[in-house]
Amino acid sequence: MSDPAIKEHAKHVRLVESDHAAVDMCQCGSLQLHLGDLSLRLPPDLVLSLTRTLTVALARREEILTERAGATGMAGASWASSHALRGKA
Repeated sequence: MSDPAIKEHAKHVRLVESDHAAVDMCQCGSLQLHLGDLSLRLPPDLVLSLTRTLTVALARREEILTERAGATGMAGASWASSHALRGKA
């Protein structure tokens, strides 16, 4: 017996692909995010929220790196060590 829900998710359209990620649109309207071996089926509103969160994280990262570079007098300072900040997203 075939499950109609499985058939609904079987068809998809590739929206975009890069070296590290791909995004498909499922027939049901969900977006499927592929990162290497990891695939996530996400509703579009969650993807939008995730995009906003990551954008803020990248902007904050740049602020922190710029502040640290100014404080130490080292242009282009980076955190190559295990001293990464963690915070609630």
